[in-house]
Amino acid sequence: MLKSLINYVLIGVIIVIGVIGAFLIFSNTQNRTLQPPRLLLSEEEWDYGVVKPNEKPTHNFTIKNLGDEELIIERLHSSCGCVKTSISTKYIQPGKSAELKAIFDTAGYEGKVKKIIYIKSNDPQEPNKTITLYVEVEHQAKPVISFSEVEWNFGYISQGEVPTLNWTIENKGDEDLIITKIDTYQHIKHNITFPLIIPPQEKYNTTLFYNSTGHELGEVREAIGIFSNDPRRESVYLRIRGYINEAVKPSITILPPELKLNLNDISGEGLVGKLIIKNYGERSVKVVSVKTSSDYLIPLRSELEIDSGGKGEVQVVLLKDKAKEERGENEGEEYLYLTIAVPIIIDE
Repeated sequence: MLKSLINYVLIGVIIVIGVIGAFLIFSNTQNRTLQPPRLLLSEEEWDYGVVKPNEKPTHNFTIKNLGDEELIIERLHSSCGCVKTSISTKYIQPGKSAELKAIFDTAGYEGKVKKIIYIKSNDPQEPNKTITLYVEVEHQAKPVISFSEVEWNFGYISQGEVPTLNWTIENKGDEDLIITKIDTYQHIKHNITFPLIIPPQEKYNTTLFYNSTGHELGEVREAIGIFSNDPRRESVYLRIRGYINEAVKPSITILPPELKLNLNDISGEGLVGKLIIKNYGERSVKVVSVKTSSDYLIPLRSELEIDSGGKGEVQVVLLKDKAKEERGENEGEEYLYLTIAVPIIIDE
């Protein structure tokens, strides 16, 4: 009987102690201030080491919530599209963790590369966190395309003019550069045949022609695309700018604007000069007189008629011996005089 009483007393004491302990724990819990969410990263830097070209190394980071409230990842992005990120959950409960996967696409890179992952959360102390990524990509032999010009501004031209660009394509790489095609407009011409192969460290010179005949008047903003086997720049563009005015055609042009005759030319080629006269007018043009300023310059014709849209030729012969006798050591210019008959219409 006494033994049973003692047992009951012990059980009662244990119950009282348990109730008091539970009350104290509950009271302490109620009185403790809840901590806001706090973000902890497993690593704030990661070095993928040395990798081969085009590899995609991966690393998994851990984001842990050390606070008492839910941690929310509000935004996750990287400094480059070459780094792909994904997270197992954007809502991390107190004491729990989420997995952040980072894949580094090394295509087109060489040597040491550094990129950054940006994390924005509702952590009030550090709302913005970063992870710095490093990788070193081994060298791979490849072509590298380069141009002497990346923009061609031909300025103001009249409709019908054909400006040109002397253009150089260079291979700065250590493998053959292969130009497979050039996408261009019908009025832009070049003299390249495909495939064009440019060995390493060599150049190819070409000329581009812009035929503005029939082109819409006004500002020009165009581009031509160049396609090659450069792994980093498979397609690059040459921008073309300018302004096309309405063509103002002259009635007559004379080319060249000056003749050059050489007294010391023993071949004889420098003793005859030739002028081309073009008629752009709607009526024929009559040259009724062809003379020179000196008697040692002899024109080979005294008159000519040029039809509309046609052209005529005037040749001038230099009498070398006579020129040396009369000119001596003197230098100077002589002139060719053309007299053009302009019709006068008198209405009654």
